[in-house]
Amino acid sequence: MKNNEFYIGWMTNAPKSFVKKYLIVLLPITVALAALLALSQKKFSTGNFELGQLTTVKGIYFNSPMPCIKLINGKDIWGNLSYITIPLIGYGKHGADGIMAAIEKEKNISLNQKEITLKGTLLYNDGKTFLQIDKNDNPILKISSAIIASDMLPQKIDLGTQIVKGEIIDPKCYFGVMKPGEGKPHRDCAIRCILGGMPPMLAVRNEKNETNYYLIVGANGEKMNEAVKDFVAEPVSIEAKLVRYDDWIVMYVQDPKKINPTSYLQMKFGDNIQLCTTNCSK
Repeated sequence: MKNNEFYIGWMTNAPKSFVKKYLIVLLPITVALAALLALSQKKFSTGNFELGQLTTVKGIYFNSPMPCIKLINGKDIWGNLSYITIPLIGYGKHGADGIMAAIEKEKNISLNQKEITLKGTLLYNDGKTFLQIDKNDNPILKISSAIIASDMLPQKIDLGTQIVKGEIIDPKCYFGVMKPGEGKPHRDCAIRCILGGMPPMLAVRNEKNETNYYLIVGANGEKMNEAVKDFVAEPVSIEAKLVRYDDWIVMYVQDPKKINPTSYLQMKFGDNIQLCTTNCSK
């Protein structure tokens, strides 16, 4: 019988052959597992929030479907003017509606569809830009009385009623203020932001891992903040009428009951992956 070395746990030194044998096997396995774990993690957010830096923009203000300002963003490859729509958000965990309404009351004027010069703090990520305004900064610098051109009005395209799956987010944190600004780690903060007046949005990833963003409102454009609070930072399925406003898509939810929980597997692979909710033993 061959006399192989046998490892005894209480011995001061293990036989060299034992150590070499298992280290050669375990070391590459450990390195491979560490690499897989690192690669499986979500990428760090590239969002930016220009804290302490005020930027001035000039464009047409619209109060529906959410407070926003549409401004010229250079020219396209054919030489035509291109535009960008920048939604407005408030300071802290608040929307911009109250701030703009207070300014209109103070100046005794409706700002809707008027050219204004506005200052605030930019935040941006993934091709989308927002402007945070604070009443203490006196954000309205100028209100023009000029008649706006027709091409500055929102160009609407009806996309029909669709079922869309994604994650409900609060845009302020998601697009730059917090990292992470999505998912379960951010859920409590996101709920407080949305209940504070931040417009709820749906982040939808396609097969190429590209993300599209949809503003969520009611059937007549009313706020849906209270209706979506139980679904924030969770995968959901929403049936709604979709309308494209220039570079944004708005979801008009006809019935809040059409907002239903789903799973990340269903979002990726479709309804062939079934959720077990009741009578699971059958």
